[in-house]
Amino acid sequence: MTREDNTVAAAEPSFQFRIAPRFTDLDTWRHVNNSAIYQFHIEARMQAYLDRFGGDAWYSDTVWLRPVRTMTHYQRVTHYGADVECHVRLLAKATDSYRVRTELFQHGHQVGVQECVMGAFDHRGRQPLPAAMLAGLGAPQSGALEPEPPSPVADAPETLDGYPIHRSLTARYADLDVDQLRAERASARYMEQARFGTIGKLDFGGLGILIAALDMSFHDHRPAVGAVTLATGVSRVGNSSFNVMTTAMSELGVHTTADSVMVMIDQSSGRPTPIPDSLRAQLREMMVSGR
Repeated sequence: MTREDNTVAAAEPSFQFRIAPRFTDLDTWRHVNNSAIYQFHIEARMQAYLDRFGGDAWYSDTVWLRPVRTMTHYQRVTHYGADVECHVRLLAKATDSYRVRTELFQHGHQVGVQECVMGAFDHRGRQPLPAAMLAGLGAPQSGALEPEPPSPVADAPETLDGYPIHRSLTARYADLDVDQLRAERASARYMEQARFGTIGKLDFGGLGILIAALDMSFHDHRPAVGAVTLATGVSRVGNSSFNVMTTAMSELGVHTTADSVMVMIDQSSGRPTPIPDSLRAQLREMMVSGR
């Protein structure tokens, strides 16, 4: 479920296309699932990249172009049966990364926004962007650019012992991408699974809950081998929202850490509502430590 908001795009996109939600994208609320929406952002980025560099540009024979950080905001419920219009624009570029913004619209309303910092990787880790790629990206959007906000995962526990909840997932073939790396979409699903495993234990007293934002940092991109450990806990409790911090790791080490903003909703009005004292006490018992 996602938050209602009437924010609209402020500038013309450099690239746009349409994508149709699939029936299999729906969640148990009968809305397009948040992880499916995340994948719309991935597809928007890729389609814009192919438009710039050609239809074979998704092959990665030298370096892998992968996200370093994604900041996703879920602004409005997305429904099945109507296309989503995707707008993409380049915000900034440097020798080792570029920053791109994708915006999703349905029925004329903005339903989601993501800013993504993309980097180049190989088996040794982060690398400079190839010179041809850097030149081919073109000029970023003109005008003042807001600085990248501080990452909330900078305050993540230093060890998994700082998280109150641990669970293990078996790595699946579907978690691999075209380069046999752990797919970005798989990381988004891992974060969703960790959130559900955490908040599913709580008594909401008839209130609803939705995800408003997801901030993910990707520490590396390596093959998906062996089991994945998900470590999670509550990192902040506010008036009507709380944050869930999650780390995913394998035998190769930590590969993704995320901070999710969850909002309590009055189901009759669909509007945010204060966290009841009984739920606040439950959340306090699930706080991460060592931060």
